[in-house]
Amino acid sequence: MRSRSFFIIILSLFLALSGFASWSPAAVAEKDGSGLLKRAVVQVEQEQQTAESENRLNKAEIAALRKSAKAAKAEAARRVTKINAAIAVQEKELEKLVQEQQVLEQKSRRALLKLNELAGVVRTSTRDLSTILESSPVSGDFVGRLEPVRKILQETAYPGMGEIATIADLYFAEMRASAEIKRSQNSFVGLDGRRASGQIVRLGALSTIYQNDADKSCGYAVYGPENDALLAVSKPGWRVSKNLQKFIAQESQTVYLDFSGGDAVRRLALTPSSWERLRSGGILVWPILLVGFVALIFSLERFLFLSRVKSNTDKVMGKIIQLVAAGDFQSSLELLENKKGPVFRVLTAGLGARKMARDILENVLEEAILKELPRLEKFLPTLQVLAAIAPLLGLLGTVTGMINTFQVITVYGAGDPRMMSGGISEALITTKLGLTVAIPIILLHTWFARRVDVIIGDMEEKSISLSIALQRTKGEG
Repeated sequence: MRSRSFFIIILSLFLALSGFASWSPAAVAEKDGSGLLKRAVVQVEQEQQTAESENRLNKAEIAALRKSAKAAKAEAARRVTKINAAIAVQEKELEKLVQEQQVLEQKSRRALLKLNELAGVVRTSTRDLSTILESSPVSGDFVGRLEPVRKILQETAYPGMGEIATIADLYFAEMRASAEIKRSQNSFVGLDGRRASGQIVRLGALSTIYQNDADKSCGYAVYGPENDALLAVSKPGWRVSKNLQKFIAQESQTVYLDFSGGDAVRRLALTPSSWERLRSGGILVWPILLVGFVALIFSLERFLFLSRVKSNTDKVMGKIIQLVAAGDFQSSLELLENKKGPVFRVLTAGLGARKMARDILENVLEEAILKELPRLEKFLPTLQVLAAIAPLLGLLGTVTGMINTFQVITVYGAGDPRMMSGGISEALITTKLGLTVAIPIILLHTWFARRVDVIIGDMEEKSISLSIALQRTKGEG
């Protein structure tokens, strides 16, 4: 195509030159025209040959390229087929791996779940162990015993075999220690908050008793996790303290134990003393105590006085009646001189008025009885008044305490009960103390009044008997 186009261009050029030569001036020679035509024809032939040669080369190249393209296409098809086959194999392998991955993920989730359960069990056991060790007196023998347990509880990672072995060792150590009685010389924190040293006797995992080397005092101690030391928490009574001293000195095999794991000892330590209870009752406690003290003094005086008054005067009265009937008044007076008591004084006054008329005699006897009444009833009205004042003071303390409680509620609200405990304590303690003082006073007053009534009845009975005996003597005379 290329050579043909080129030939047409040359031929057109030649014709144009030929036409130009036909109308050119006559000065142009015919020889030159033919030579030019030959050269043009030769050039055209050469160009045509060149174009044909190039055309052949282009066809060969095109054929070679087509052949190469077919071979490449065939090779590409083979490679595509091979790649597709490899892809299919890889897809199958990928599906297999995906399935294996799913199986492994399920196994991993199950393993992780079991691991979490195991970690939860270990941490729960660790917390239980921490609670046991914090309340166990055995921990007082080992400084820093709780540190591994606290470290395990603070860690966020899963506990390993080392931590599990540590927990197991602590459990076994606690079990071994709970079956032994250990005596040692060790330090502890005393009741005053200061460090002290003394003999420590640990009774398994139940109780720990101590004896201070300074004052030889004995008591119970518990382990304080905050101080990592033994704490003396209570000073027992005389009887228990004596028992503890004998046990520490190995003079006795019996000892008082605290089976509550230290709770009873701690509660005993938190129990306020009588003095502390009184102080929490407020200022009205002191008037109530004063009332009780005054009533106690008066009651002692009445008890001593009335206990000396003999109520069984029948035997002496029988002898006096016999002497009066015999007319031996002097012997009767001598018999009464050695006797003390209101009944005998009334009889003496009656014998002194034996010569008077009956009505005068009865008046003398009645006057003698009335004279003895102030002595017998001394302080009894006062005791009755004190018995009424004591509960009233307690009621006043109750009202005052409740007023203080409501004032606290007005200022701070009712969110914290501890803020109201002062007023409630004052209210309850004053009421309790007032009733505690009033009830014994009422009972004593009743007993004293009953005793005085018995003595008065005895005086009236004996005065009437004496009056009748004297009247009989006058009638016989």
